[in-house]
Amino acid sequence: MTMTKTKVVALGNQKGGVGKTTTTVNLAAALAGRGLRVLVGDLDPQCNATTTLDPVLGSYTLAEVLDVDPRTREVVPGSAAAAIVPSSEAWPAGLDVLPASPALAVREQDTWDGREHRLARACEGVLGGYDAVLWDLPPNIGQMTVNGLVAADEAWLVTDPTRYGLDGLALVMGAIDRVQRYHHPGLLVGGIVINMHEPAREEPKLRAAEIRSLYGDLVYGEDQPRSEVLRKAAGAAAPVAAYGYEGREAAARLDRLAETVIGKAA
Repeated sequence: MTMTKTKVVALGNQKGGVGKTTTTVNLAAALAGRGLRVLVGDLDPQCNATTTLDPVLGSYTLAEVLDVDPRTREVVPGSAAAAIVPSSEAWPAGLDVLPASPALAVREQDTWDGREHRLARACEGVLGGYDAVLWDLPPNIGQMTVNGLVAADEAWLVTDPTRYGLDGLALVMGAIDRVQRYHHPGLLVGGIVINMHEPAREEPKLRAAEIRSLYGDLVYGEDQPRSEVLRKAAGAAAPVAAYGYEGREAAARLDRLAETVIGKAA
């Protein structure tokens, strides 16, 4: 796979526990496995993407990068470069991390003007060395989610087929609409991934059909089933592709999704 420009994609949902971070890091692994240079930016103070990708942290994380000079009320343009580190050797070469820390929660309270654009400003001149950038958004619609959407070309939403997942989709779609109106009119909605599906059970089957009825062609065509090997891989801080025969089906599904996400972001 070759890329002509950096593709920046934000992945999120207002609801937690839908497998968003597991999906994000495995999409990144699939892309890096194709020889692309990939950056995962962890915008969640819970730091799950960071701990899963298991980098050796440097002196800075995203919390420090997004702090402002009280005199200028600005972040330093390009400062994100100082925090980026490689993922652990368990992950494919070419996969880097812009790590989070629990201190990132403080950034949700910021009130300076232009706070919605801090991530984009901190990444000025930094992302061009990557083929793909994936922002792992927190499970809310606060400032970090808004920053990730403002700094993206496209948003992809990950949900489980539950009533709460549907509610979360509606809330994050509202946030995307506000970002498009006030901050980033060029932001696109790439698609919705139904994750952790159990089609043999009546309730998930009903909710998946409801999601498709509400969102139509935005819904990605291949549902991602609930998978024990994905849970095992997340617990081991490793990509599902590392599980060989056991993980081959899950890895193949994620590889197809990665190709669609990057293709639609072109």
